[in-house]
Amino acid sequence: MVRDMACEWMTAAEAADRLGVTVRTLYAYASRGVLTARPVRGGGGRRSEYERAQVEALAARTAKRERAGQVEIRVETAVTDLKPAGALAFRGYPIEDLLDRSFEDVAELLWTAELPDGPVFWPSANRREATRVLAALPSAAGVLDRMCAVASVLGMVDPARHELGPDAVAGVGRRLIPAMASAISAHPDPRPASGPVAAVLADRLAREDSLPSAPVDLALCLLADHELAASTFASRIAATVGADPYAVVGIGIQAMRAVDHGGTARDVHRMLRRVAEEGLSVVASADRRAGELPGFGHPVYTDCDPRAPHLLAALERVHAGSDRQDLVRSVLESATRRGLPAPNIDFALGAMAWLHRWPEESSTGLVVVARTAGWLAHAAEACERPSRLRPRAVYIGPRRRR
Repeated sequence: MVRDMACEWMTAAEAADRLGVTVRTLYAYASRGVLTARPVRGGGGRRSEYERAQVEALAARTAKRERAGQVEIRVETAVTDLKPAGALAFRGYPIEDLLDRSFEDVAELLWTAELPDGPVFWPSANRREATRVLAALPSAAGVLDRMCAVASVLGMVDPARHELGPDAVAGVGRRLIPAMASAISAHPDPRPASGPVAAVLADRLAREDSLPSAPVDLALCLLADHELAASTFASRIAATVGADPYAVVGIGIQAMRAVDHGGTARDVHRMLRRVAEEGLSVVASADRRAGELPGFGHPVYTDCDPRAPHLLAALERVHAGSDRQDLVRSVLESATRRGLPAPNIDFALGAMAWLHRWPEESSTGLVVVARTAGWLAHAAEACERPSRLRPRAVYIGPRRRR
């Protein structure tokens, strides 16, 4: 019986070889629930085994897709260069060279392909319009609802909304993003927001004493674009068929809602709250169940999400010595001891929201504000270099019927 049970499970090396992937990728599959793993102790260390039936089923699905001729969709872009080995650059600038820049600087880089020489000041007139829009929304409106409403209404009152040139699209970004930042809080502030986008976000989200906006600014810079994530791809496709910039942003928001982008950061926020209440056993129990400990590993990067270390370091500088920062550090150390992949940007975002005592949905709002810069950059590029993407389907239904 013991032998039969053993045959139902495969070692990590066996499973990785069967699927043609690395062991690290195998672990990512398990963390996302694609495969079921169980811990096995002994032999001088901890290791995991994988359910054979699931591995074989995944291998069969992969082979079927390959036989069907499924290919990756690749789009030429000069906006963002992402390397799965762990590198990210905007318009040729590695993100490591942009850490001291403001979000406004990075957005201008994405839109114009050049970094500004001096300080950037975006107009604030639309923030007053946003305040009126937010006051009219029902209390049940979530952060994505609020930001989508702001984008929609500002589009309605912009007589030049259908201008799709790069300069026009950049102009929309400069007016729209500050207004969307005003929508981060569920409790509208009657005062029109002013100042840099990061400062507005920090002010709107503050529950207690004000905190430095530097980590928020850094998070926005790191999140401004990430190549062809689902929401960016949807926005870009909309732009190729003539959607105006406000519609492009609305489509990006709705795509983000559909894939629950920001959901992992929200789960990290909840996990940290549980750890504060129950202790590090939360990390251990998730690991024993081979369940996903949110915020570790990344489906695109083979090693480390290059954005996360920078934001985590910034949070450490701001919150050094606090009980909450000590807890975040303990979770990271526990995850490292257990052999989990490196933390990703979602962990850093969720940690920032928890450290700052922000609402859970705030992480999603930050991603939307930041990624609007990238959506518009891709929209402008798509309009300059139009290519009508017309995918073909692989029909798998029944043969002709009578």
